[in-house]
Amino acid sequence: AWLQTVQDKMDAARAEVEQLIAAVDMVRLQLQQEQLSQYDDVRQQAAKLTPASEPPAAFQTNWLWLIDPPSDGYSAPKLTEVLPEFLLSDAAKAFMVRNNVTYYNWSTTDVIKWSMNMSISRKLMDHSTQVVTGFNSDSEALPFKALWDDDVEESAVGGDGLDATAVAYPDLAAHASHTNALQPDWVPWLGDARVYTPGRGWFYPWLGCRCSWPCTQLCWWQMMSCGLYQYVAIAWSVTTIAFELTVLDAIVVDDFIAKVPDRIVSWSDYANLNKSIASRVATLFVYFIFPWFVVGFLWAKSSTAFGNLHAYYNGLYQSRILMRSMAARGESNNYAYCTTVFWAILIELHTVIIPAYLPFLAPAIILQHYEAYLIEISKVYLIFQFILQFNEYGLYFVEFLFCLPPDMIAETTSFWAGPRAAREWYSVEYVYLWVMAVTILALIVLSKWHLSMLLLWFIPLNVLIYAVANHAIPYCMHGQGVCPPSTGPGIELMGIATSIGFVLGYFFCKGCFLFPCLCAPEVPGWLFFPPFDPPSNPIRDNLDYNSFLIMWSKITAGFPEVHDCMWEVPSTG
Repeated sequence: AWLQTVQDKMDAARAEVEQLIAAVDMVRLQLQQEQLSQYDDVRQQAAKLTPASEPPAAFQTNWLWLIDPPSDGYSAPKLTEVLPEFLLSDAAKAFMVRNNVTYYNWSTTDVIKWSMNMSISRKLMDHSTQVVTGFNSDSEALPFKALWDDDVEESAVGGDGLDATAVAYPDLAAHASHTNALQPDWVPWLGDARVYTPGRGWFYPWLGCRCSWPCTQLCWWQMMSCGLYQYVAIAWSVTTIAFELTVLDAIVVDDFIAKVPDRIVSWSDYANLNKSIASRVATLFVYFIFPWFVVGFLWAKSSTAFGNLHAYYNGLYQSRILMRSMAARGESNNYAYCTTVFWAILIELHTVIIPAYLPFLAPAIILQHYEAYLIEISKVYLIFQFILQFNEYGLYFVEFLFCLPPDMIAETTSFWAGPRAAREWYSVEYVYLWVMAVTILALIVLSKWHLSMLLLWFIPLNVLIYAVANHAIPYCMHGQGVCPPSTGPGIELMGIATSIGFVLGYFFCKGCFLFPCLCAPEVPGWLFFPPFDPPSNPIRDNLDYNSFLIMWSKITAGFPEVHDCMWEVPSTG
């Protein structure tokens, strides 16, 4: 009896456990159904995007990538990333639209960002292939016919399938066709009007051509499908950055190095100038107030929580975050690895080297050309405006060169950024602007004291500061997770190597003006510590080439010992 009682209790407990397991299974099934329902809601919302955020009809296809990973686009960017809208999936776009308070969307006017995502990803290539072949598309392949849609044309001309010319001139109707074969054409007799007249003129069945539209379309889409635009975009980006860097370096050489150690108005001279007190005070204000105007100009009303998305330095650093975000995707870890590493070199030049020249630019122009001429200050603004808009003009040329339609321009220039990414470029902007303001003020004060070649050290010093900030701030703000897998070390090391390589090249090309006594007597020591009323620079003509030859001769000779550094200006008597 006792054993039977125990057996009954065990059976009852087993039944309760089975009921509990069934209840757990029921709850799990309900959760799965809810998750599937939420997923369906996302897909439905992606299919019902608002007109303002809906992709153009040209891109509303079910993307089938011809390479891994097989998906319809990227997922939404992480909080620390920036991604182009063109590469996002429909579900990701719907998610971004619903969370547009957290994420930030803007349209760029920067050729660097456009070229980067287009050259790393081949989504536009795949889309172009689909248009040409009709593969995985709701429409047929691009027709090898003179007209796109036969039905529309037939209804427009009366249903006979002939174009307006054939309807107007029945004699030609029998010879007209929709194919891209040679088309009939009528040529009037000499002296006749150029209006078709039956029975007059000559009829040539081979003279006409109706193939310009499909040939243009096929050539354009085939150019896109073979990736020719990627090579052109990279080449144009290299040209733009090289042009910008060359212009800045030329300004430093022609407007500063060539002028050292010419006499300029020093601080003590302002007390004895034969000018009104108001003019002298206004000139001093130019030197000490203008740098802050430059900072305000570059800050460009950055007053929102995300900072001004179109400010110059914000645009620079957005390119850096975009490269980091693209490096974390599958393409950069596969066939586009070398392209991504190459972009690391360009982005280092774009965000570190070129900004290092800008603080040197304003004092060089003001001191050497516009000394005490207040009306000329507007020319400095024009030079800054021109340099800062290089990339914008470059993008407009790309849009013209590739014949991009308006819908494709809007789709490929729209970007989404996470909130932490926005705070990152907002923080780095402070580094850029404070370094610029301090450098400009230091150059103005020191140049009025001694216009020395040693001031050229500010350029490699700024390169060092910007390089440390650009490489360290992402890790300090977001931790180790911000480093892209696999590609991350490659782009970081290549960026650091680019900055180091530039500094070494800068020392090699301008070493004679950086190290006193290194190139004496050709480059005398008094250029570094000029007297009050010095003579002109002894190597003023063809300065950069001649200084390079002097440095090369010193290197090939093993830097022989210099017996006289010529610290004193030789007497002219």
